[in-house]
Amino acid sequence: MFKLLKGLIASVLLVASSSAMAVVLDIDFNGNQFLLGTFDSDETGADFYNYGSPFPASANPVFPGTTDPIPLEADALQVFTHVNTLTGLLSFGIILEKPNGSGGGSFSTDIDWSDPATLSLVDDPSESGTIGAGGPQSFSLNWIDCCTDGFVISGFDPEDLFINLTNVTGSDLTSVIFLSPDGQAANTVFDFPTDLFSISITPCDPGTDPDGCVIVPVPEPSTLALLGIGLFGMGLSRRKKF
Repeated sequence: MFKLLKGLIASVLLVASSSAMAVVLDIDFNGNQFLLGTFDSDETGADFYNYGSPFPASANPVFPGTTDPIPLEADALQVFTHVNTLTGLLSFGIILEKPNGSGGGSFSTDIDWSDPATLSLVDDPSESGTIGAGGPQSFSLNWIDCCTDGFVISGFDPEDLFINLTNVTGSDLTSVIFLSPDGQAANTVFDFPTDLFSISITPCDPGTDPDGCVIVPVPEPSTLALLGIGLFGMGLSRRKKF
């Protein structure tokens, strides 16, 4: 019985781990260090950003493989990372959400990054192009009394990555949210700093990271149901033996 139970649990964990993100990044936000998985799908980071659909706003990312929008919080600076499974390239994005009637918003930052050969910037469909390799550079965004704003930078090699944002200012933003592919409950949330602001993103090093660059995935409800059905079936099988 114990061996069967152990084997079933291992199988469920294997199924769950197969949905774990292929890339794990090391995040440092004002000295707070944590791991963050990437959203992985066979599309570009700009397509993942998903302008204008299903809602008429400038960022509508959905959970890969679904049509379910990723929940965005109002008055928040939201960070996401995405890997194109066809090319292996990583994108880094910022989404700024302000509710209608808030008077619009603004955002500016100094940003530095590693030196890919080609790096593309998308800030809504009409605002895109290739930017110079390496930084530092300054970004400024302003938007009207509706919708959201943000940007996506694509073309990074996940194994040779460095991104740093400093000197960030925002229009009445109250929180900083690092979006997790495991869902809203797994997001990492901080208050928007009043003074120091620094986000550093690098590849996770298994040799130095105490967690070994592994994010334990949260089992999907269907996986938990499978475990329950398996345990129930084992109970019936056991009773038949007596």
